[in-house]
Amino acid sequence: MAGMSARRPGVAAKAPVRFTASRSFRIALWLHRWTGLIAAPFFLILCISGTILIFHEEIDEGFGYATHTDAASPGTPPRPLSEIVAAALATAPARRPLALVFDADHPERVTVSLVEPGARAFDGAKPVVLDRYRGTAIEAPDPRSTPTGIILTLHANWFLGLPGELAGGVVALLVVICLVSGIVIYGPFIRGLAFGLIRRGRGERLRQRDLHNFLGTVTLGWALLVSATGVTLALGDIALKVWQATELQRLAATHGGHKREAGPIAGSGSSLDAVRAAAEAAKPGWRTSLMLYPGSAFSTERHFTVLLVGPEGLQKRLFEIALVDAADARVAEIAALPWYLVVTQLSQPLHFGDYGGLPLKLLWTACAWFTLFITGNGAWLWFARHPRRRKARDDERGVRQAA
Repeated sequence: MAGMSARRPGVAAKAPVRFTASRSFRIALWLHRWTGLIAAPFFLILCISGTILIFHEEIDEGFGYATHTDAASPGTPPRPLSEIVAAALATAPARRPLALVFDADHPERVTVSLVEPGARAFDGAKPVVLDRYRGTAIEAPDPRSTPTGIILTLHANWFLGLPGELAGGVVALLVVICLVSGIVIYGPFIRGLAFGLIRRGRGERLRQRDLHNFLGTVTLGWALLVSATGVTLALGDIALKVWQATELQRLAATHGGHKREAGPIAGSGSSLDAVRAAAEAAKPGWRTSLMLYPGSAFSTERHFTVLLVGPEGLQKRLFEIALVDAADARVAEIAALPWYLVVTQLSQPLHFGDYGGLPLKLLWTACAWFTLFITGNGAWLWFARHPRRRKARDDERGVRQAA
């Protein structure tokens, strides 16, 4: 018959191979379904808390948790850092200074972290914010106790410390797998359809699936970025411990020095201002972000560790480390960050979207809420996949209860 190809008698026609029946498609579908379902409740919490953290500055300001300082008179020189530390110690004489933190957005402020004698890390540290020009303490809430600080702890580690960070990293990794597998299974579902087409009048489940595919495609790049950076941030503490065990040990072995009790430098040592000036002179244009005392978990027994941040571009998001001798303010070495800490540092602004002003914050928020919808919509699609079978079970259950 015209229009039909001839077939040999007794030979059945070979059925066309459908991509949806391939093993790779079935594996991708299984991964997409189950990684999405497992991650869904945790990812919903992370999306909501992350959206709040995008506007943490505005929220702190609105609820009165922002710290305000009066402007100093023009030409007023900053107080020596030794006076700043002394003023901080006056608020807690039994403690000792571990670090000085300089606020880039508010250069009139410096925070002194005070710890118990013998402590080498920031666990249990008491931050004291001081006015650099007046040398007086500024009333400021502990950022860890503010509403946004509590939400940050939830978002970062589920109130569980390092185990919680790793658990959050696992959730982010599941989301990455869900997204990548979604790319694999997306093609067969939209074959022959215009991009963004939402089919109506053919059942709610089909309409929701079209919405799922469309919004998932629109937000795919953002979701991959946020999830991948979530994985790297979850490994941040481990990366820091690796740096301590390798690079910091190398610095200590290279520049050495006798062991002594961790604590402030003796009066015969260099002043804090001299240490800071020496570090900044060794890296012109870079400014001090953090000064760690010798004997801390992040410095050698005889050197200050000074973190220097760059003047512009990506350099403002990175830092280099100056090792400054406490005795004579000599810069022993300027050390660049290893690649894994560079990745961690760059992941933070990309994850939270807090580097491009209000327009970027609004974009991050919109993408987060679209992703929230996709997450809930995907769970509904799984639940509603066999409506007739489920209705029959519900009817049977109702008959049994009535009997």
